[in-house]
Amino acid sequence: MLKIRLTRVGKKNSPAYRVVVAEQKKAVKRKFIEIIGHYNPISQPKEIVIKKDRALFWIGQGAQPSDTVNNLMCELGILDKSKKIVKVFAKKAEVAKEEVVEEKAAEKVAEETPAVEAEAPVAEEAVETVETAPTTESVGVPTESVGKEVVEEAKAPETAEEVVEAAAEAETVEEK
Repeated sequence: MLKIRLTRVGKKNSPAYRVVVAEQKKAVKRKFIEIIGHYNPISQPKEIVIKKDRALFWIGQGAQPSDTVNNLMCELGILDKSKKIVKVFAKKAEVAKEEVVEEKAAEKVAEETPAVEAEAPVAEEAVETVETAPTTESVGVPTESVGKEVVEEAKAPETAEEVVEAAAEAETVEEK
């Protein structure tokens, strides 16, 4: 398979590139079929020269441009702007993955939120049950402190699991 790609030329710390057509399996700095342009990212403004007719000829023959060459061709107008490839590199990719994970977590919370609201009346029933539960005055424990702790826990469930636990506690109190 043919590839239109960049091959580095130039001195150390001063990169310049040739745009070449080469066999995909060949090494980047080795044998190529044709030089169709050059690219110098150091010069200001960046110098990009690609022979349009030769590039289109090789694409017509089945050559595939690399991502970078594809984007350079889009800048020059050889290919449509809509064919530009957005490439994310390592550090940006990690940040993007974290953002995707955060978005999925937010969606999951949004999906669970109606479930928590639907189960909220169960928690209120649990509060009523705990408030009407038998007192522990006979044991010598003041009922106000015990009741308040249980009521506070039942009133403020933060997750669906806590709501389910509160409902389960309410059922065990009713059974006793």
